[in-house]
Amino acid sequence: MSRERFTSFVLLIERISKNIKRIADTEMAPYGLRSSHVMCIMQLAKSDGGLSSTALAEICGVDKAFISRITRELVEKNYIKQEDNPTGTYKTKFVLTEAGEGINKIMIQIVKDRIDHVDSFVSTKKLEIFYDVLSGLDKGVSDLVNKKESN
Repeated sequence: MSRERFTSFVLLIERISKNIKRIADTEMAPYGLRSSHVMCIMQLAKSDGGLSSTALAEICGVDKAFISRITRELVEKNYIKQEDNPTGTYKTKFVLTEAGEGINKIMIQIVKDRIDHVDSFVSTKKLEIFYDVLSGLDKGVSDLVNKKESN
């Protein structure tokens, strides 16, 4: 990838990311939620049996302190709860509550509507290729990070 294309790629990804967060913040404001809450709820909804703070942080690509704050807020709003863990709080998993399941259904519809709109700008075939290429780029960049951290 040439330097110019790389710079353009990074700027576009950043702009897309910021716009997605703005959309999520706007759409979820009536429910007292932000994009960071959406990220957590959707990951918990996809999980089978809940996720620990460590797992949530890893999946979402954020640090544990950030997840701690977000999960605390979601517990206060009664969208998630910690499972009972007789061995202590270490590795306790978070799961959606009934209210969390309800808000997730709302989120799914909002996301579907927005994705349908965005996808209408690109053919299905190109989207398949794009996501395949994006996955490869993610693996390459992650490999660089992992090599750097292991040194």
